[in-house]
Amino acid sequence: MNLEEARKTIRNAKHIAVLSGAGMSTESGLPDFRSQKGIYNTLTTALTFRIELFRIYPQRFYRVIGPFYQQCVSAEPNAGHRALAELERRGKTVEIATQNVDCLHQKAGSSHVYEVHGTIDTVSCRKCHGHFKASQFATVFAQGKVPHCPTCGKVLKPDLVFFGEALPDEPMRLAQLAFLNADLAMVLGTSLKVGPANQLPCCRVDGTPLFIINQDPTCLDDVADFVSHEKIGEILPRLIEA
Repeated sequence: MNLEEARKTIRNAKHIAVLSGAGMSTESGLPDFRSQKGIYNTLTTALTFRIELFRIYPQRFYRVIGPFYQQCVSAEPNAGHRALAELERRGKTVEIATQNVDCLHQKAGSSHVYEVHGTIDTVSCRKCHGHFKASQFATVFAQGKVPHCPTCGKVLKPDLVFFGEALPDEPMRLAQLAFLNADLAMVLGTSLKVGPANQLPCCRVDGTPLFIINQDPTCLDDVADFVSHEKIGEILPRLIEA
């Protein structure tokens, strides 16, 4: 499928399901995790994001996540985020399952965002089950220190999914339904290496067009109807041109 055919497919689509990954946010200045310049190869290792290690040594985690939180708060949606929000403003149903925790889709104006890997926007207490906005502890994060529950004093955990934790049921259920009901599926900025979210495009009905925009090849490129290795913020606005 060439660019003009892809544009026509988007124009005709009524229900678009999207899976977005770290490549969606790198264009807003946020680091990814696995690339040469990603968090795992510059700031820390994947071990820091294991729930077992967080439970016994939360200081290690917050030394990393503190500066990252500040980056997420100050980051702005890029042209790719805004293009998805524009499609919704045109009357299309656009449901976004995102592996990102930075809330940039919501900042851009998208209404249906399913955070399958959780969010950095809130924190919770495992003892008293208190639930708080992360912005309440912005100063603590900025210092790379451990935030404690205002109610019981125990360590607070960000509401993102650590290695060793299950993905949240409701966002995953809604994401699966979105792909099942879609008449166009998009994969944006993910190499589809992290499960189970990488299985979402396979929930689409046979014959539903699949678009993949990612700088590196993915395991579904061969079955996709449209593939681009350009930057999302460059190609997606061109694809939605009227």
